[in-house]
Amino acid sequence: MTQPAADASCPCGSSQLFARCCQPFLLGEQAAPSAEALMRSRYTAFSLGESAYLLETWHPSTRPAKLDLRDQESFVWLGLEILGTVEGQAGDRQGEVEFVARFSAAGVEHRLHERSAFRCEAGQWLYLDGRINPGHSPVQREKVGRNEPCPCGSGRKYKKCCLGGEG
Repeated sequence: MTQPAADASCPCGSSQLFARCCQPFLLGEQAAPSAEALMRSRYTAFSLGESAYLLETWHPSTRPAKLDLRDQESFVWLGLEILGTVEGQAGDRQGEVEFVARFSAAGVEHRLHERSAFRCEAGQWLYLDGRINPGHSPVQREKVGRNEPCPCGSGRKYKKCCLGGEG
């Protein structure tokens, strides 16, 4: 996929320019300095379809043999919210990042709420695994009000767009 311009806002929602946020990690110019920075760069990699980066930053003990993101090409990544971190800074050996990632698939908005575990080895943070709170579905459909903007991004009200009503 095409990467954003270096002077564009970073897809991870950090309010920083892409060139100063996730781009150096995605290009392999530097390693993410914290578990949160790696989480943000992995979200950006998902949004850009960068499976090679995702595999490179996945801990070998849990890394899949391959990662095919073609089934996610229709996803529109809408935003990342970091809810909290535990450890995961320079000098730490492990860390945890709780986040909510919002995306739209086939015009329906969803949210992924996860607690991701990270491990730092040889100065590089790696994604270990993700845990969902017991009793919760990992991906939940967002409820969209009839008069709210349609999640497909058309700019029309949901009732006049993907809901299909004449409202």
